[in-house]
Amino acid sequence: MERLQEVIHHAYENASGFKRRLDDACISSSDIQTLIDLEKIPVLKKDRLPELQSADQPFGGFAAVKPNEMERIFMSPGPIYDPQTTGKDFWRFSEALKTAGFGRGDIVQNTFSYHLSPAGFMFDSALRELEATVIPAGTGNRELQIQIMKDVRVTGYVGTPSFFSLLLEAIEEKGWELGNDVVLNKAFFTAEMLTEQMKKMCEDHGISVYEGYGTADCGCLAYEDKLGPGLRITDSAIVQICDPQTGLEVTDGEGEVVVSLIDKSYPLIRFGTGDLSRWVKGYEGKRIAGVLGRVSDGIKVKGMFVREKQLAQVLNEAGYPVFQAVVTNERGQDQIKIFIESEEGLNPELASKIQNVIRVKPILELTASGSIKKDDKKLLDKRNYELKRV
Repeated sequence: MERLQEVIHHAYENASGFKRRLDDACISSSDIQTLIDLEKIPVLKKDRLPELQSADQPFGGFAAVKPNEMERIFMSPGPIYDPQTTGKDFWRFSEALKTAGFGRGDIVQNTFSYHLSPAGFMFDSALRELEATVIPAGTGNRELQIQIMKDVRVTGYVGTPSFFSLLLEAIEEKGWELGNDVVLNKAFFTAEMLTEQMKKMCEDHGISVYEGYGTADCGCLAYEDKLGPGLRITDSAIVQICDPQTGLEVTDGEGEVVVSLIDKSYPLIRFGTGDLSRWVKGYEGKRIAGVLGRVSDGIKVKGMFVREKQLAQVLNEAGYPVFQAVVTNERGQDQIKIFIESEEGLNPELASKIQNVIRVKPILELTASGSIKKDDKKLLDKRNYELKRV
Protein backbone atom coordinates (compact mmCIF):
# COMPACT_ATOMS: atom_id res chain seq x y z
CA MET A 1 0.00 0.00 0.00
CA GLU A 2 2.93 2.32 0.69
CA ARG A 3 4.04 2.12 -2.96
CA LEU A 4 0.53 2.91 -4.16
CA GLN A 5 0.33 5.92 -1.82
CA GLU A 6 3.57 7.22 -3.35
CA VAL A 7 2.14 6.79 -6.85
CA ILE A 8 -1.12 8.55 -5.94
CA HIS A 9 0.73 11.48 -4.37
CA HIS A 10 3.06 11.70 -7.39
CA ALA A 11 0.10 11.56 -9.78
CA TYR A 12 -1.70 14.33 -7.93
CA GLU A 13 1.36 16.57 -8.24
CA ASN A 14 2.36 15.65 -11.81
CA ALA A 15 -0.70 14.44 -13.76
CA SER A 16 -3.28 17.19 -14.20
CA GLY A 17 -6.02 14.80 -15.32
CA PHE A 18 -5.70 12.74 -12.14
CA LYS A 19 -5.65 15.89 -10.00
CA ARG A 20 -8.90 17.05 -11.64
CA ARG A 21 -10.54 13.70 -10.82
CA LEU A 22 -9.67 13.98 -7.14
CA ASP A 23 -10.54 17.67 -6.92
CA ASP A 24 -13.93 17.03 -8.56
CA ALA A 25 -14.56 14.28 -5.99
CA CYS A 26 -13.50 16.67 -3.18
CA ILE A 27 -10.73 14.38 -1.95
CA SER A 28 -6.97 14.76 -1.68
CA SER A 29 -4.19 12.26 -2.19
CA SER A 30 -3.71 12.04 1.59
CA ASP A 31 -7.26 10.67 1.94
CA ILE A 32 -6.15 7.36 0.39
CA GLN A 33 -4.54 5.41 3.24
CA THR A 34 -5.85 1.87 2.66
CA LEU A 35 -7.05 -0.28 -0.24
CA ILE A 36 -10.61 0.29 0.97
CA ASP A 37 -10.04 4.04 0.56
CA LEU A 38 -9.54 3.50 -3.18
CA GLU A 39 -13.34 3.35 -3.49
CA LYS A 40 -13.39 7.08 -2.70
CA ILE A 41 -11.83 7.69 -6.14
CA PRO A 42 -14.46 7.58 -8.93
CA VAL A 43 -13.80 4.96 -11.61
CA LEU A 44 -12.30 6.37 -14.82
CA LYS A 45 -14.19 4.58 -17.60
CA LYS A 46 -12.13 3.52 -20.62
CA ASP A 47 -14.90 4.69 -22.94
CA ARG A 48 -14.29 8.25 -21.72
CA LEU A 49 -10.60 8.25 -22.69
CA PRO A 50 -11.10 9.36 -26.34
CA GLU A 51 -13.11 12.38 -25.18
CA LEU A 52 -10.76 13.26 -22.32
CA GLN A 53 -7.66 12.83 -24.46
CA SER A 54 -9.15 14.98 -27.20
CA ALA A 55 -9.74 17.76 -24.66
CA ASP A 56 -6.21 17.51 -23.23
CA GLN A 57 -3.98 15.96 -25.88
CA PRO A 58 -2.48 13.50 -26.11
CA PHE A 59 -3.09 11.57 -22.85
CA GLY A 60 -5.88 13.49 -21.13
CA GLY A 61 -3.49 14.69 -18.43
CA PHE A 62 -3.08 11.17 -17.04
CA ALA A 63 0.59 10.72 -17.92
CA ALA A 64 3.21 12.10 -15.54
CA VAL A 65 5.91 12.09 -18.22
CA LYS A 66 6.15 14.45 -21.19
CA PRO A 67 5.47 12.90 -24.61
CA ASN A 68 8.98 13.71 -25.86
CA GLU A 69 10.49 11.84 -22.90
CA MET A 70 8.71 8.56 -23.72
CA GLU A 71 10.05 5.52 -25.56
CA ARG A 72 7.02 5.15 -27.86
CA ILE A 73 3.49 6.44 -28.38
CA PHE A 74 0.76 4.19 -29.81
CA MET A 75 -2.75 4.74 -31.09
CA SER A 76 -5.43 2.14 -30.36
CA PRO A 77 -8.93 2.16 -31.92
CA GLY A 78 -11.09 4.87 -30.34
CA PRO A 79 -8.78 6.63 -30.95
CA ILE A 80 -6.94 6.16 -27.66
CA TYR A 81 -3.29 7.16 -27.30
CA ASP A 82 -1.21 4.73 -25.24
CA PRO A 83 2.25 5.63 -23.88
CA GLN A 84 5.29 3.43 -23.43
CA THR A 85 7.35 5.42 -20.97
CA THR A 86 10.20 2.91 -20.57
CA GLY A 87 11.69 0.22 -22.80
CA LYS A 88 12.04 -2.61 -20.28
CA ASP A 89 8.90 -4.82 -20.12
CA PHE A 90 6.69 -1.76 -19.63
CA TRP A 91 3.48 -3.85 -19.77
CA ARG A 92 4.83 -6.49 -17.30
CA PHE A 93 3.88 -9.57 -19.35
CA SER A 94 7.17 -11.34 -18.58
CA GLU A 95 5.71 -12.90 -15.41
CA ALA A 96 2.94 -14.52 -17.46
CA LEU A 97 5.26 -15.71 -20.21
CA LYS A 98 7.79 -17.08 -17.72
CA THR A 99 5.01 -19.08 -16.07
CA ALA A 100 4.09 -20.41 -19.53
CA GLY A 101 7.64 -21.73 -19.97
CA PHE A 102 9.11 -19.07 -22.28
CA GLY A 103 12.72 -18.08 -21.74
CA ARG A 104 16.35 -18.29 -22.86
CA GLY A 105 16.82 -20.73 -25.71
CA ASP A 106 13.34 -20.15 -27.17
CA ILE A 107 12.73 -18.66 -30.61
CA VAL A 108 9.29 -17.07 -30.43
CA GLN A 109 7.03 -15.93 -33.26
CA ASN A 110 5.20 -12.80 -32.10
CA THR A 111 2.16 -12.41 -34.36
CA PHE A 112 0.70 -9.32 -32.74
CA SER A 113 0.76 -6.11 -34.76
CA TYR A 114 3.75 -3.77 -34.46
CA HIS A 115 1.88 -1.01 -36.33
CA LEU A 116 0.42 1.75 -34.09
CA SER A 117 -1.17 -0.78 -31.71
CA PRO A 118 1.06 -1.58 -28.71
CA ALA A 119 0.42 -5.34 -28.71
CA GLY A 120 3.51 -6.27 -30.75
CA PHE A 121 5.93 -4.34 -28.55
CA MET A 122 4.02 -5.42 -25.44
CA PHE A 123 5.10 -9.04 -25.94
CA ASP A 124 8.37 -8.27 -27.70
CA SER A 125 9.70 -6.44 -24.63
CA ALA A 126 8.48 -9.16 -22.26
CA LEU A 127 10.12 -11.92 -24.30
CA ARG A 128 13.39 -10.01 -24.51
CA GLU A 129 13.26 -9.52 -20.73
CA LEU A 130 13.24 -13.33 -20.52
CA GLU A 131 16.15 -13.51 -23.01
CA ALA A 132 14.07 -15.31 -25.65
CA THR A 133 14.75 -14.62 -29.35
CA VAL A 134 11.84 -12.83 -31.02
CA ILE A 135 10.63 -12.97 -34.60
CA PRO A 136 8.54 -9.78 -35.10
CA ALA A 137 6.16 -11.52 -37.50
CA GLY A 138 3.14 -9.27 -36.98
CA THR A 139 -0.22 -10.16 -38.50
CA GLY A 140 -1.18 -11.85 -41.78
CA ASN A 141 1.07 -13.47 -44.44
CA ARG A 142 0.15 -17.03 -43.52
CA GLU A 143 2.54 -18.65 -46.02
CA LEU A 144 5.52 -16.58 -44.89
CA GLN A 145 4.68 -17.19 -41.24
CA ILE A 146 4.79 -20.98 -41.51
CA GLN A 147 7.92 -20.85 -43.69
CA ILE A 148 9.72 -18.87 -40.97
CA MET A 149 8.33 -21.23 -38.36
CA LYS A 150 9.82 -24.23 -40.20
CA ASP A 151 13.14 -22.74 -41.39
CA VAL A 152 14.14 -21.03 -38.13
CA ARG A 153 12.89 -23.86 -35.90
CA VAL A 154 10.50 -21.67 -33.92
CA THR A 155 9.67 -23.10 -30.47
CA GLY A 156 7.00 -20.67 -29.26
CA TYR A 157 3.99 -18.72 -30.53
CA VAL A 158 2.44 -15.57 -29.10
CA GLY A 159 -0.80 -14.23 -30.58
CA THR A 160 -4.50 -14.95 -30.95
CA PRO A 161 -5.88 -18.50 -31.02
CA SER A 162 -7.80 -17.84 -34.25
CA PHE A 163 -4.65 -16.90 -36.18
CA PHE A 164 -2.79 -19.89 -34.76
CA SER A 165 -5.61 -22.09 -36.02
CA LEU A 166 -5.05 -20.70 -39.52
CA LEU A 167 -1.33 -21.44 -39.27
CA LEU A 168 -2.00 -25.02 -38.16
CA GLU A 169 -4.28 -25.46 -41.18
CA ALA A 170 -1.58 -24.07 -43.49
CA ILE A 171 1.03 -26.42 -42.00
CA GLU A 172 -1.31 -29.38 -42.57
CA GLU A 173 -1.93 -28.28 -46.17
CA LYS A 174 1.84 -28.33 -46.78
CA GLY A 175 2.03 -31.86 -45.46
CA TRP A 176 4.48 -30.79 -42.76
CA GLU A 177 4.55 -32.69 -39.50
CA LEU A 178 4.33 -30.94 -36.14
CA GLY A 179 7.11 -32.15 -33.89
CA ASN A 180 9.34 -32.92 -36.87
CA ASP A 181 9.20 -30.31 -39.67
CA VAL A 182 7.77 -27.74 -37.26
CA VAL A 183 9.13 -28.03 -33.70
CA LEU A 184 6.90 -25.44 -31.97
CA ASN A 185 5.99 -26.71 -28.51
CA LYS A 186 4.38 -23.82 -26.62
CA ALA A 187 1.76 -21.14 -27.27
CA PHE A 188 0.57 -18.10 -25.31
CA PHE A 189 -2.85 -16.79 -26.31
CA THR A 190 -4.59 -13.53 -25.44
CA ALA A 191 -6.96 -10.90 -26.93
CA GLU A 192 -9.55 -13.55 -27.86
CA MET A 193 -11.60 -16.21 -26.15
CA LEU A 194 -9.80 -19.56 -26.04
CA THR A 195 -12.21 -22.45 -26.52
CA GLU A 196 -11.72 -25.92 -25.08
CA GLN A 197 -11.78 -27.28 -28.64
CA MET A 198 -8.85 -25.08 -29.69
CA LYS A 199 -6.92 -25.91 -26.52
CA LYS A 200 -7.37 -29.66 -27.08
CA MET A 201 -6.28 -29.39 -30.71
CA CYS A 202 -3.01 -27.77 -29.61
CA GLU A 203 -2.36 -30.24 -26.83
CA ASP A 204 -3.05 -33.15 -29.19
CA HIS A 205 -0.13 -31.82 -31.27
CA GLY A 206 2.18 -31.68 -28.24
CA ILE A 207 1.87 -27.89 -27.82
CA SER A 208 1.47 -26.60 -24.25
CA VAL A 209 -1.12 -23.82 -24.05
CA TYR A 210 -1.36 -20.91 -21.65
CA GLU A 211 -3.60 -17.86 -21.83
CA GLY A 212 -3.43 -14.40 -20.37
CA TYR A 213 -5.50 -11.25 -19.98
CA GLY A 214 -4.44 -7.64 -20.25
CA THR A 215 -5.22 -4.36 -21.95
CA ALA A 216 -3.28 -1.82 -24.01
CA ASP A 217 -3.76 0.71 -21.19
CA CYS A 218 -2.86 -1.48 -18.22
CA GLY A 219 -0.67 -4.29 -19.56
CA CYS A 220 -0.74 -7.72 -17.88
CA LEU A 221 -3.63 -8.20 -15.45
CA ALA A 222 -4.08 -11.97 -15.09
CA TYR A 223 -2.74 -15.21 -16.52
CA GLU A 224 -3.04 -18.97 -16.41
CA ASP A 225 -0.60 -20.77 -14.12
CA LYS A 226 -2.13 -24.30 -13.98
CA LEU A 227 -2.11 -24.09 -10.16
CA GLY A 228 -5.82 -23.40 -9.80
CA PRO A 229 -8.98 -22.55 -11.71
CA GLY A 230 -9.31 -19.43 -13.84
CA LEU A 231 -6.57 -16.82 -14.19
CA ARG A 232 -4.19 -15.69 -11.48
CA ILE A 233 -4.15 -11.95 -10.78
CA THR A 234 -0.82 -10.25 -11.46
CA ASP A 235 1.33 -9.09 -8.57
CA SER A 236 2.24 -5.91 -10.45
CA ALA A 237 -1.13 -4.08 -10.28
CA ILE A 238 -4.17 -3.77 -8.03
CA VAL A 239 -7.19 -5.44 -9.63
CA GLN A 240 -10.72 -5.01 -8.30
CA ILE A 241 -14.11 -6.33 -9.45
CA CYS A 242 -16.58 -3.47 -9.06
CA ASP A 243 -20.22 -2.69 -9.61
CA PRO A 244 -20.29 -0.87 -12.99
CA GLN A 245 -22.76 1.73 -11.69
CA THR A 246 -21.53 2.47 -8.16
CA GLY A 247 -17.84 1.63 -8.49
CA LEU A 248 -17.99 -0.30 -5.20
CA GLU A 249 -16.20 -3.64 -4.95
CA VAL A 250 -18.22 -6.84 -5.32
CA THR A 251 -17.13 -10.20 -3.94
CA ASP A 252 -19.91 -12.28 -5.47
CA GLY A 253 -21.20 -12.17 -9.04
CA GLU A 254 -20.01 -10.30 -12.10
CA GLY A 255 -18.56 -6.81 -12.14
CA GLU A 256 -16.23 -4.52 -14.06
CA VAL A 257 -12.48 -5.12 -13.93
CA VAL A 258 -11.03 -1.96 -12.32
CA VAL A 259 -7.26 -1.48 -12.24
CA SER A 260 -4.81 0.71 -10.35
CA LEU A 261 -1.28 0.73 -11.75
CA ILE A 262 1.71 1.09 -9.45
CA ASP A 263 3.50 3.22 -12.03
CA LYS A 264 4.56 6.81 -11.46
CA SER A 265 5.05 7.49 -15.19
CA TYR A 266 1.50 6.53 -16.26
CA PRO A 267 -0.48 6.35 -13.02
CA LEU A 268 -3.85 5.00 -14.08
CA ILE A 269 -5.72 4.73 -10.78
CA ARG A 270 -9.18 3.15 -10.54
CA PHE A 271 -9.31 2.62 -14.30
CA GLY A 272 -12.45 0.85 -15.53
CA THR A 273 -11.41 -1.47 -18.35
CA GLY A 274 -14.99 -2.07 -19.51
CA ASP A 275 -14.44 -5.84 -19.18
CA LEU A 276 -16.76 -7.96 -17.07
CA SER A 277 -15.42 -10.74 -14.86
CA ARG A 278 -15.94 -12.34 -11.45
CA TRP A 279 -13.81 -13.85 -8.74
CA VAL A 280 -13.38 -17.62 -8.80
CA LYS A 281 -15.30 -18.99 -5.81
CA GLY A 282 -12.87 -19.71 -2.98
CA TYR A 283 -10.17 -17.54 -4.60
CA GLU A 284 -11.65 -14.07 -4.13
CA GLY A 285 -9.03 -11.38 -4.70
CA LYS A 286 -6.62 -13.90 -6.24
CA ARG A 287 -8.14 -15.50 -9.36
CA ILE A 288 -10.68 -14.31 -11.94
CA ALA A 289 -12.85 -16.33 -14.31
CA GLY A 290 -11.53 -14.58 -17.43
CA VAL A 291 -13.40 -11.99 -19.50
CA LEU A 292 -17.14 -12.72 -19.46
CA GLY A 293 -18.34 -9.76 -21.53
CA ARG A 294 -18.29 -5.99 -21.84
CA VAL A 295 -19.86 -3.21 -19.80
CA SER A 296 -19.83 -0.79 -22.73
CA ASP A 297 -20.66 -0.85 -26.44
CA GLY A 298 -17.12 -1.91 -27.38
CA ILE A 299 -16.71 -5.44 -28.78
CA LYS A 300 -13.33 -7.09 -29.34
CA VAL A 301 -12.98 -8.55 -32.85
CA LYS A 302 -9.73 -10.26 -33.87
CA GLY A 303 -8.06 -8.61 -30.89
CA MET A 304 -9.24 -5.09 -31.79
CA PHE A 305 -12.02 -3.16 -30.06
CA VAL A 306 -14.80 -2.11 -32.41
CA ARG A 307 -17.13 0.58 -31.12
CA GLU A 308 -20.58 1.57 -32.30
CA LYS A 309 -19.68 5.27 -32.29
CA GLN A 310 -16.74 4.66 -34.64
CA LEU A 311 -18.87 2.68 -37.08
CA ALA A 312 -21.65 5.28 -37.00
CA GLN A 313 -19.20 8.10 -37.68
CA VAL A 314 -17.49 6.53 -40.70
CA LEU A 315 -20.75 5.23 -42.20
CA ASN A 316 -22.59 8.52 -41.68
CA GLU A 317 -19.74 10.41 -43.32
CA ALA A 318 -19.91 7.99 -46.26
CA GLY A 319 -23.68 8.52 -46.60
CA TYR A 320 -24.90 5.26 -45.05
CA PRO A 321 -26.65 6.16 -41.78
CA VAL A 322 -28.82 3.04 -41.59
CA PHE A 323 -26.76 -0.05 -40.73
CA GLN A 324 -26.31 -2.92 -38.32
CA ALA A 325 -23.00 -4.70 -37.64
CA VAL A 326 -23.05 -8.31 -36.48
CA VAL A 327 -20.00 -10.11 -35.04
CA THR A 328 -19.89 -13.92 -35.41
CA ASN A 329 -17.29 -16.64 -35.17
CA GLU A 330 -17.13 -19.00 -38.13
CA ARG A 331 -14.87 -22.06 -37.80
CA GLY A 332 -12.85 -20.39 -35.07
CA GLN A 333 -12.44 -17.08 -36.96
CA ASP A 334 -14.05 -13.81 -35.88
CA GLN A 335 -15.83 -11.87 -38.59
CA ILE A 336 -17.84 -8.67 -38.66
CA LYS A 337 -20.63 -8.33 -41.22
CA ILE A 338 -22.27 -4.93 -41.72
CA PHE A 339 -25.79 -4.85 -43.16
CA ILE A 340 -26.46 -1.52 -44.87
CA GLU A 341 -29.64 0.02 -46.26
CA SER A 342 -29.08 2.10 -49.40
CA GLU A 343 -31.02 2.76 -52.58
CA GLU A 344 -27.85 3.73 -54.45
CA GLY A 345 -25.75 0.62 -53.79
CA LEU A 346 -22.44 0.50 -51.93
CA ASN A 347 -19.29 2.47 -52.68
CA PRO A 348 -16.57 -0.05 -53.65
CA GLU A 349 -14.11 1.80 -51.37
CA LEU A 350 -16.40 1.67 -48.34
CA ALA A 351 -14.96 -1.55 -46.86
CA SER A 352 -11.40 -0.18 -46.92
CA LYS A 353 -12.56 3.10 -45.34
CA ILE A 354 -14.17 1.19 -42.49
CA GLN A 355 -11.11 -1.04 -42.08
CA ASN A 356 -8.86 2.02 -41.81
CA VAL A 357 -10.89 3.12 -38.78
CA ILE A 358 -11.62 -0.13 -36.92
CA ARG A 359 -8.49 -2.08 -38.04
CA VAL A 360 -10.63 -5.12 -38.93
CA LYS A 361 -11.76 -6.04 -42.46
CA PRO A 362 -15.58 -6.04 -42.61
CA ILE A 363 -17.96 -7.95 -44.87
CA LEU A 364 -20.56 -5.58 -46.33
CA GLU A 365 -24.03 -6.64 -47.37
CA LEU A 366 -26.79 -4.51 -48.91
CA THR A 367 -30.12 -5.17 -47.22
CA ALA A 368 -33.73 -4.30 -48.04
CA SER A 369 -35.08 -0.91 -47.03
CA GLY A 370 -36.93 -1.10 -43.71
CA SER A 371 -35.26 -4.31 -42.55
CA ILE A 372 -33.23 -2.41 -39.93
CA LYS A 373 -35.48 -0.79 -37.33
CA LYS A 374 -34.75 2.58 -35.79
CA ASP A 375 -34.35 1.15 -32.28
CA ASP A 376 -32.24 -1.86 -33.30
CA LYS A 377 -28.74 -2.04 -31.78
CA LYS A 378 -26.10 -0.95 -34.27
CA LEU A 379 -23.48 -3.46 -33.06
CA LEU A 380 -24.35 -7.03 -32.06
CA ASP A 381 -22.13 -9.85 -30.77
CA LYS A 382 -23.60 -13.22 -31.76
CA ARG A 383 -20.58 -15.38 -30.97
CA ASN A 384 -21.12 -18.53 -28.94
CA TYR A 385 -18.26 -20.14 -27.06
CA GLU A 386 -17.85 -23.32 -25.10
CA LEU A 387 -16.54 -21.63 -21.98
CA LYS A 388 -14.50 -23.28 -19.28
CA ARG A 389 -16.44 -23.47 -16.01
CA VAL A 390 -14.50 -22.17 -13.02
